[in-house]
Amino acid sequence: MNKNRDSDRLIKFGENLRKIRLELNLSQDNVAERCDVTKGNLSMIENGNKDFTFSTLLEIAKGMNIEPKKLLDFKL
Repeated sequence: MNKNRDSDRLIKFGENLRKIRLELNLSQDNVAERCDVTKGNLSMIENGNKDFTFSTLLEIAKGMNIEPKKLLDFKL
C-alpha cells in the first residue's frame, strides 16, 4: 500500500463527491438522511480523510440518486 498514492486518490474522490453534491444542491445532511452513511463520515470522505468500502460508495451514490460511476469520474 502506498500512502501518498492512496491519499491523493481519496482527496480527488472527495473533491469530486463534493462538487457533484453541490451541483445537485444537496447538503451533507440530505445525503446522510438518504443512505446508511453518517454526516461525519461523509464529511471525512469529502475531505479525503477517510478510506471507505465499495458498499459505502454505492450507498452514497444511492443517496444522491446517481450512478456510482459518476463518483469515480475524476482525473488522477
